[in-house]
Amino acid sequence: MPERRILGRESELSYLEGLWERDGLVTCCLWGRRRVGKTSILREFGKDKRTLSLQGIEGSYYENLSSLTLDVSEFLGKEVPQVQDLTHLMKIIEDICRADRTLVVFDELPYLLESAPQASSVIQKSLDGGLRDLDCMFVVCGSSISVMRRETEDARKPLFGRFEHRKQIKPLSIEACREFHPDLDPETSLRWYCTVGGIPYYHLDTSGKSYRQLVEERFLDRDGSWRGDATSLILHEFNGNRNYTGAVRCIADGTVKQSEIADKLRMDRAACKRLLDDLESVGIVERRVPMGDSPKKPVYSIKDPFVAFSFTVIYGHVRLIGGDSPRSVVYDLILEDIETQLGHMFEMFCGEWMDSKYPVVERGQWWGRVGDADADIDIVAKVADDRRFIHTVLGECKFRGKPMGFAGYNTLASRAKAARFTENVTYALFSATGFEDDLSEYADENGIKLIDGRTLVGDREPPELFRDRVPEQSTADGSSPTHRVREPRSDIWSDVSSTLFEVLI
Repeated sequence: MPERRILGRESELSYLEGLWERDGLVTCCLWGRRRVGKTSILREFGKDKRTLSLQGIEGSYYENLSSLTLDVSEFLGKEVPQVQDLTHLMKIIEDICRADRTLVVFDELPYLLESAPQASSVIQKSLDGGLRDLDCMFVVCGSSISVMRRETEDARKPLFGRFEHRKQIKPLSIEACREFHPDLDPETSLRWYCTVGGIPYYHLDTSGKSYRQLVEERFLDRDGSWRGDATSLILHEFNGNRNYTGAVRCIADGTVKQSEIADKLRMDRAACKRLLDDLESVGIVERRVPMGDSPKKPVYSIKDPFVAFSFTVIYGHVRLIGGDSPRSVVYDLILEDIETQLGHMFEMFCGEWMDSKYPVVERGQWWGRVGDADADIDIVAKVADDRRFIHTVLGECKFRGKPMGFAGYNTLASRAKAARFTENVTYALFSATGFEDDLSEYADENGIKLIDGRTLVGDREPPELFRDRVPEQSTADGSSPTHRVREPRSDIWSDVSSTLFEVLI
């Protein structure tokens, strides 16, 4: 089988190569969630170098020491007697580095630290002593983000200050993920990205398949290996503490306020806040910030797309999925939940897309009442223009099977009025399937920004937000024409409720 080519990691490899070109001892710490591609990056980086690869394992101290001894034996091409302890192991590594310039990669360091907490002190002593004056590169890596950060950022820990270069390996952008499946259309690419995120492992062998095929094969097959991944990810990160999975399940079930999550978990509220902060620090949940005059306190949502889909859709139907029904039947039965979840993740994706394309100073959401109904504005962003003047960008995001029409724009305009966003406002409409022609024409004339699927996946350049803005002019009633809701044409009026400001979810 031909070896897979690593995709989308040019910047990470360039960063490591830059470190390799330096003289003397170079230390680097890498971390990132499971299956994000850390090991693949390091393997690619070490291909043309004298590389000693060491791998921590889930096991006892003795098992780790035996495994590390085998790693050294494989590097040297001869059997090494069982090392006495970790200090002895580091002495052998020092001798290897002394013989010739070497790249030392210590992968999954948290596994070793779990069975041998003294390992960090032993490594620190070697970095400060035997390795200090050698020409080598020493890299530690791990999937437990909290452990890796704590070991290298906490001043009370032995490894604090020993890794000058530190880098988080983040999920890939959607543009990079499309390299795995360039034949997929923009809508399918967006659907899959909003389901599994930018984790390379989940994009392998996806080319040429429909979204339905992918979901049925990867999530709904009774023998599929993915269904437990989300829970394992969280338990692995937080040392098996079930309160963390419980908090994520609460959010998936619609309990999104900190106080309510604490009550359901029967936890002290301060302890629950620390737990939620931990989940947020590793990118699993997100604290949604109310903007404008929204009277409500912040709420939480699941940020990681794979975790969100697993907890919200898959775990909610675990009995159905594990039953005797064919997976095609199961897909039809849970389709409404899939589409709802895709809509939520699409909103989050569009917000993060804005962060990556424009100078966003602050971003959140607005929620409140419009008439007698609860309503929200998907994106409320403070964005700087070329003169550093701050504008408010309001966004409406729709992931649906047909192009967005005036209903989407009217919804946004009515909510903007209710939320009293009236000055320096730019509207941005996001639709994976594009826009109806008359809305496109109206948007062109009135400075409304339309962002379709092709733009979101990188096939088109993002629009400039402020350059072609239509100057605001007051009308007789003091309103602004660019903010006023336009009545749709009579032939699409039947697609909208009899009230112009109907909230379409």
